[in-house]
Amino acid sequence: MEKEMSDRLITEAAKIIFTYCRVRTGSKEDAEDLSQDILVELLKTRDSLRDDKAFYGFMWAVACNVYKNWCKKHRRFTEAKLDENIEDKSVRFVERFEREEDIGLLYRELGLLGKQYREATVLYYFDGLKVSEISKTLGITQSMVKFLLFKSRKILKEGMNMEKTRGNLSFNPSGLVISIRHSIGNFNPEGAHSIWALCEDNLLAQNILLACYNDRCTVEEISLQTGVAVPYLERDLKKLCEKELLIHRSGKYETAIVIFTKEFSEEAYVKTLPLQRKIVEIMGKFFNERLTEIKAAGFCADLDSNSLKWLMTRIILMESLSRYYSSAMAMVSKKYDGVEACIWGVEEYSNAPGSVLNIQPENANGDSIRCADFSANTSVWDCYYFDRSQNRVNIVLDIARGKSAGFSENDLSEIAELIKRGFVRKNGSVLSLTLPIFTYEQYQKLLAFLEYDITDITKIIRETVSIFTDILVQHAPVFMKKEAENSNPHNAFQCVLVPVKIMLDNGMLRHTAEDEHPTTYVILK
Repeated sequence: MEKEMSDRLITEAAKIIFTYCRVRTGSKEDAEDLSQDILVELLKTRDSLRDDKAFYGFMWAVACNVYKNWCKKHRRFTEAKLDENIEDKSVRFVERFEREEDIGLLYRELGLLGKQYREATVLYYFDGLKVSEISKTLGITQSMVKFLLFKSRKILKEGMNMEKTRGNLSFNPSGLVISIRHSIGNFNPEGAHSIWALCEDNLLAQNILLACYNDRCTVEEISLQTGVAVPYLERDLKKLCEKELLIHRSGKYETAIVIFTKEFSEEAYVKTLPLQRKIVEIMGKFFNERLTEIKAAGFCADLDSNSLKWLMTRIILMESLSRYYSSAMAMVSKKYDGVEACIWGVEEYSNAPGSVLNIQPENANGDSIRCADFSANTSVWDCYYFDRSQNRVNIVLDIARGKSAGFSENDLSEIAELIKRGFVRKNGSVLSLTLPIFTYEQYQKLLAFLEYDITDITKIIRETVSIFTDILVQHAPVFMKKEAENSNPHNAFQCVLVPVKIMLDNGMLRHTAEDEHPTTYVILK
């Protein structure tokens, strides 16, 4: 690789390297020292790199090796006394340490011990059980108990003599949003929900996945990075491995899904912004020139201007996405605890364009509710309200077809809530929807009317996704590059989120009230 190219790549990677170091060190000064060491090593060894596309994999390998050497140099030179006589319990274990600092180090190391070692140590030294009693309690031989006690004492001594600094995630945790896209014909809502629910509102599980993304980590390293003692990690580690979001092999954990890190998202945003603005220009031109035609053609004549803009934005952008997906290469899905899908994570960061949820629940007749929620607009999600609630879906679609009577007591309670939330209105004894309702034929006619704009935006999405994917592969660790190459369908969502955020920021769209649902509509088959 040419020197000029390597210099440019190393300069661009400096911020990523500093973030990597800041997560793994306890101070800005240590992070600066470590990142400088990594950059120096990259400059020394860059001649061995022949292909610039392999730079980021090369960079992470160098960073990992330099970090390991850095950890070895930062050992403590004071020794805490630890009695080698296993059976001597005449003095409480903690009282054998004279300095308060040593007691703190002991507790730190106990929190880092693996489960078997920790259980044996606590039962013997803190609960006062004999070796024979521990053997019965844990269901292992007395010889194994003695081995665990001996080994744990050795681990504790070595650990107490080593400087260990908690990582950045211990005091500045990041948020991670899990997204799931099913392969065609393999929809498994219950299984998908169980995977999503494991990480939703579970900051620890999210940060475990982040900690194990760029580096394979031991449980001790995860503990130091997150600032959480090993006993409190074990449940989430087990669950993440069961769902196959995390892999445990050779004593180390590695994240098994692609993560759109903050650094990736910020770089991708800057490099694709001109294309995203083209989408905004297309929507602006449509608003200025064709909204009147839409109403004149008999579509949604009773909607106010802002609601109609939101509806057209939702239909045009989501239909463009759908068309992109149908023409893109097939998704390379994997099985996660029996769920065949593509799963990825998005690290949250300030000024992020938000997220979008999109569902299309149907009744037995093939009628459907089309919901798309943009977090940039509202915190009230129609998708959550209708997802996995078939009875609620059936009621709405029955009302869409003119039903106003013959509902059960339970249905009437649901209808009262639908009225309160703004989906249904009641005029005397007559029920009707506040949502736009299309027949299948009407909807196809509307799509034909929007064809020109959908075609243009689909082309832009294809070009944007190509740029996204190239950047993502550069940022991905070596063991995730193959998955990153196949992630292009997921990147397409940015071509919906960013334009919507721009349109909200520049006033083309206005925020809607909680009881307004302009991006939800009904199609009757």
